[in-house]
Amino acid sequence: MDILSVIQLKPETWPLPIMAFLRITTLFFFLPIFGDQVVPIRLRILLGLAFTFFLYPLVADKMYHPERLLQWSAVTLAVATFHEVFFGFAVGYAAKLVIFGVSVASHTVGINMGFQVASMFSPGLNDHESSFSVMKNWFAIILILTLNIHHIFIEGLVKSFVYVPIAAIPDKVALMKTVIEIAQEAFELGLRLGAPLIAVQILINISLGLLNRALPSLNVFIVSFPLSFLITMIILFISIASFLKLLGTYGMEKEVAWFETMRRVFVPMNSQ
Repeated sequence: MDILSVIQLKPETWPLPIMAFLRITTLFFFLPIFGDQVVPIRLRILLGLAFTFFLYPLVADKMYHPERLLQWSAVTLAVATFHEVFFGFAVGYAAKLVIFGVSVASHTVGINMGFQVASMFSPGLNDHESSFSVMKNWFAIILILTLNIHHIFIEGLVKSFVYVPIAAIPDKVALMKTVIEIAQEAFELGLRLGAPLIAVQILINISLGLLNRALPSLNVFIVSFPLSFLITMIILFISIASFLKLLGTYGMEKEVAWFETMRRVFVPMNSQ
């Protein structure tokens, strides 16, 4: 199907590109980077419209949709609209897993480094965070773009129209299980990303405690902040290679599990 065929739609199939537009645009409202408040709403809508215009002809011939959905009624259209918006929200919110994991790690490390006072506004999380946390979040975003992890979500978006039908109803049990798995993976990823820095900070605190016992006249409180900052930054730069490898491996694992999750959670309406 070429681009001109999008304009020349049959009367019974005209809602399909609209449903595709709703799915894609809702996804852009919640994806990392694109869903940040610094990105204007009009730009997100234009991105959704552009992606729909170029992607729909590629997947229209392969798009699976129940035959009875071609007989559109007001109720069917409303239900399909809700399901497409919900699908975009669910997938987009799950895509923020990497950013949430990095935020958990950087927030924990930033507090131990004494950066809880020096807070900045994080547009990605719409909240104030320590300057170290904001720096590491932006670092993770740069790595995501550099390692082409965002291509996984775009590829999943294209293939979602093949594997997940229009107006697919989420399986409630599988959906709750997926939400729990996402929360577990976010905590695990944050712990793995911040483990070297957290371990170093624990050793620093133990060493300073022993030093305070040995030299009571030494002002450990004044020494602890610059010492902790210096050593933590050194370990951070040393562990950048492991940080890259972990994010790359995680991205490949998510690419494998992406479609299996969609098949498990979203099922066709005619199978309910």
